[in-house]
Amino acid sequence: KRKQRPPPSTVAADGDPLAATLARWLKSRGVVWSSARVATTREGVVAGYGCVALQPLRRGEELFRVPRAACLGATSAGADADGTDGDCQRRLALALLEATADWAPFLAMLTPARCPWVWSESERRQLDGTELEPVVEAKLRALAEEHASLPQAVAEACGAERYAELCALAASHANPWWGGCIAPFNTTLNWARRPNVSFEPRGSKWVVGVATRRIRAGEELTQAYGGATADLVYRCGFAPPPAAEGEEGGSGSDDSDDGDGDDVVQVSLGALARAVHAASGGGGEEGG
Repeated sequence: KRKQRPPPSTVAADGDPLAATLARWLKSRGVVWSSARVATTREGVVAGYGCVALQPLRRGEELFRVPRAACLGATSAGADADGTDGDCQRRLALALLEATADWAPFLAMLTPARCPWVWSESERRQLDGTELEPVVEAKLRALAEEHASLPQAVAEACGAERYAELCALAASHANPWWGGCIAPFNTTLNWARRPNVSFEPRGSKWVVGVATRRIRAGEELTQAYGGATADLVYRCGFAPPPAAEGEEGGSGSDDSDDGDGDDVVQVSLGALARAVHAASGGGGEEGG
């Protein structure tokens, strides 16, 4: 069991310039949360920036309320209109490319994604023999075709490598609301096998984050996303550790999938974890 850090005064948004700038930007966009109860920080979190409870939080407590105006790429579609297909990914990649300076505080906090299609050729060889190998090869062909079809001015401003990186960023941070968008706080919370926060649309104007169980002071706020290990590797660039014996989805084996019966691409968890570890230079920890 991972030891939780206590919530010292240094775990606060105003102790980090980027987090403090983001907090001001979020307030200007109408995002609602309590900075006295939740902090965005690099301390006490699994990877990159995350959120930590500064006070005990109740199950069912609304922690975040995010309006459409704060979500990059949000369309006029309803909040419950799912938009996470390939066309959405392309649209969000272009939205990231064309985002104006007033989005800078938000974009500065997005963690670049090491999706397999941005790995080097030698790194992708780590996927040989897994069922992700043909999937990634097909993705590379699709990205090349998409880049070739971009307007000339856009293609010149954004090379093929940069376009693939933007698509990886879009894929790892995309949310299914308002036709597909990148939403604050949902992009910040890291993945966990046993999450404590879920996000859902509330009416047509808001997406809210709610505590799904009691959260202790000092505990990281986490969420679940991605249907299975293969999906997490492909879309987010990380492989979760295998579930421990007796843990939900766990068998104690390093060579089984993660127990998700809806896994479309069933692969060896051990093989994928080793591939991500090699491609990231020893990383592969949970991302947000």
